[in-house]
Amino acid sequence: MRIRRAAKVGAPLVALALMAGACGGGGDEGSENKETLADIPAIDINKTDRSELKDGGTFHWGINEYPPQYQVHHTQGNLANAERIASAVLPQAHYFDKSGEPHPDKDYVLSSEISEDGTELTFELNPDAVWSTGDSITWEDYAAQVETVGGHRDNTDKFDIGDTTGYERITDVEKGESKFEVVFTFKKPFAEWPRLFDALYPKKYMEDPKKFNEAYKKAFPVTAGPFGDVEFDDTAQTVTVNRNEDWWGDPAKLDSIVYHTYGNDALAGVMNNGEIDGFYLGYDAAAYDQLKDADGVRLTKAIDNAYRHMTFNGGEGRLLSDVKVRNALVHAIDRSQMAKATLSGVNWTTDPTVNRLLRSTQTGFQDNSEGYGEYDPEKAAEMLDKAGWTQEAEGKVRTKDGEKLQLEWVIPSDLQNTADEAEIAKAQLKEVGVGVNIKTVPINSYFPEYIVPGNYDATTFVYSSTNPYAGYYAENFTGPVGETEDGEPNWGNNLHFFTTDEINAAFEELSTLTDPQEYAAKANEIDRLLWEQSMAVPLFQRPGLYAVSPDIANWGANGLASIHYEDIGITK
Repeated sequence: MRIRRAAKVGAPLVALALMAGACGGGGDEGSENKETLADIPAIDINKTDRSELKDGGTFHWGINEYPPQYQVHHTQGNLANAERIASAVLPQAHYFDKSGEPHPDKDYVLSSEISEDGTELTFELNPDAVWSTGDSITWEDYAAQVETVGGHRDNTDKFDIGDTTGYERITDVEKGESKFEVVFTFKKPFAEWPRLFDALYPKKYMEDPKKFNEAYKKAFPVTAGPFGDVEFDDTAQTVTVNRNEDWWGDPAKLDSIVYHTYGNDALAGVMNNGEIDGFYLGYDAAAYDQLKDADGVRLTKAIDNAYRHMTFNGGEGRLLSDVKVRNALVHAIDRSQMAKATLSGVNWTTDPTVNRLLRSTQTGFQDNSEGYGEYDPEKAAEMLDKAGWTQEAEGKVRTKDGEKLQLEWVIPSDLQNTADEAEIAKAQLKEVGVGVNIKTVPINSYFPEYIVPGNYDATTFVYSSTNPYAGYYAENFTGPVGETEDGEPNWGNNLHFFTTDEINAAFEELSTLTDPQEYAAKANEIDRLLWEQSMAVPLFQRPGLYAVSPDIANWGANGLASIHYEDIGITK
C-alpha cells in the first residue's frame, strides 16, 4: 500500500482469532482430489442484493462452543465464535472485501486518512452513530480503547489484555475539529492500521479494569450495531441478537440471529432436521457424507482464512522448553498422514501447502518448511539423544535426569478429528521413545481452563483471522505483553508461552512495511523463523466448507471478506 499525504484507506497488505477447529477437507469418496488451492474461489456466500431479500425472519447459526467472554480484547475473548457474535452488535472501523481490501465502515467511520509519513491517522466519525444507551460514539471512546488495549494505563496489569499490537504504538489521541473527529499519533508507522478497532467498546468499559474483565462475560451491557438486545440462555446454550430498531444504517434484513451451541458431531444432524440454517462443516467426513446430497442444504466452497496446526507448550520450566526437542517431535510425526486422516472424507483438495501467515489467495504464499517439517523418525531419535533424552530399551519412554518424556496431549470432547490426530501422534511418538497421555476435556473448558492458562504440553486446533493482515498473527507468536499481578510474564494470546527476540523484531518490522512485495517477503521470513522454533506447526489450510440453507443469502464462506450482518437474509 503506497501511503500519500491524506491518503484514503487503500490496498491491503497480505492476510487471527482463536478457534477450536472442528472440520476440513480432502479426498472425495476414497480417490485423491487433484485440485489445488489455486483452483478454489475466494468467496462463496450466495451474494444477493438486499432488494431481493425478505424483510424479517430468523437465521439459526450453529456453532461448536458457548463462549464465556465477549470482550474480545481480553485473553478469554480471543475466540472466533465470540468475535462473530460481537461483530453483529459492536462498532468496527473498517471492513474488508473479498480481495482483502480495507474500507471505512461508514456506519461508524466516514473516512480514514493517514499522513505521508504514516505517523498521523485521522478518523471522521459518523455523528449518527450511538451506543444503545443513546450516547454518541465519539473520539473519547477511541481514546479510551487505545489507552487500555495499548497498555498505556498506570494500572495496566489489572486489565487482562490479550494483544496490544498496533495500539501500543499510538502515543497520543486527540479530539479533532469536533467530538466526531479523532486524531491518532503513532511513534512509528503501523502499516496494518485498518485492522485496529475491529471491535470498539464504550469508554467506561475500557477505563475500569473490573468492567473490562467482567462486564462482557456472557453479557453485552452496551451495543451499537445492526443487531443488539443480546439474550443468553445458559440452559439451551444459545445467544440471540435482535434487530436494532434504532440503527442508523441500512436496517438488518433479519429480525434476529440465534447462535446455537452443539457438539460438533451433532451439527450435521440438527442441520438435516431443519433446526439450524447453517454451520461450518469443514472437514467433518461424517457430516459431509450426511449432507452432500441432502435436500435443502447447499455446501459452500471457498478459501478459508484459517489453518489447522499442532502446538507445543514451550514455556519456561515446561517439558518442551528445549527447541531441539520440539524440532525432534515434528520430525517424529507424519503431518501428511495426520492431515489425510482428517481430509479423507470431503470433496476438497489434498494440496498440502501451508503458510502460517499467508493464505493461498494472497501475495507471496509459499511453503517454508524445508529442513524442519519433514517426517524423519531416525533423525528425530538422534536429536532426542543429543538433547540428553535417553532410551534404556526399545519401547521404553525416554528419560533425562530422572524425568520421563511423557506429554500431556489435551483435546476437547466431541471432536473426532482431534482425537484421531492425537492417536496418530501418540503411536508415532512411541516409536521414538516419547510417551503421550491423551487427556479429553469438555469442549467449553478446553480453552479457558487448559490451553489459555498453559495446562498442556501438546494439542491441535485452528488459528483463524477476521482480517487479511499477516501481522494479526503476531499476538500468537510474540511477547510477553507485560507482567501479571504476580510479576510473572504475561504472554497474552501467545499460547506457546515463549518466543525469541528475532521473532518479536521481525513482526515489529512487518507492521511497518507498506509495499506488498516487501510485506510478503517478511511474512515468509517470519514463517521460516516459526518453523525453526516449531511454533504452531501447520497441518493444512482449513477448507471453506459451510452447510447452509439455499434460501439464506450473504452468508457462508467469506474467505478474507468481512461479514455484513445487516445484509444476511432470506431470499424472496
